[in-house]
Amino acid sequence: MFHLPPVRLWRIVSLAMLALSVVFTLAGNFLIEGELVIHWNSSGEPNGFAGKWILWALLLLAFLSLFTHTSLSKKRPGSNPFSMEMSCALSSGLVMLWTVTEMILVIYHFYPTKWISSAGLGVMICGFIMFPVLACIRRKKRFH
Repeated sequence: MFHLPPVRLWRIVSLAMLALSVVFTLAGNFLIEGELVIHWNSSGEPNGFAGKWILWALLLLAFLSLFTHTSLSKKRPGSNPFSMEMSCALSSGLVMLWTVTEMILVIYHFYPTKWISSAGLGVMICGFIMFPVLACIRRKKRFH
């Protein structure tokens, strides 16, 4: 029922991201006093806060994202399933999304500068472009 991604590269990437998420969850819970900033306005000023429970919620989302490859690779009426390589890459992308979000929240607490959230967003966007492109390259190499 719950299986790790079958493609070795994406399994390693996902598990490394999950381990990083565990580290940031524990660090945030033991080292942070008070609430975390979870939202910034258009000028980069914090305007939304949450308790440390949000770190556990993000860790849970990262963990559950490990198993999304099975849903992405299923045949459904009216749509073609993703290849196993692509579904594992997108699953790893989801794990990366939740982990980087958690990293932004914890790092911003210790270094409250405006560029932290922008840098995190850049990492997420690059990851969601890089992971599928890498999956396509790997799949083409395998068939040639």
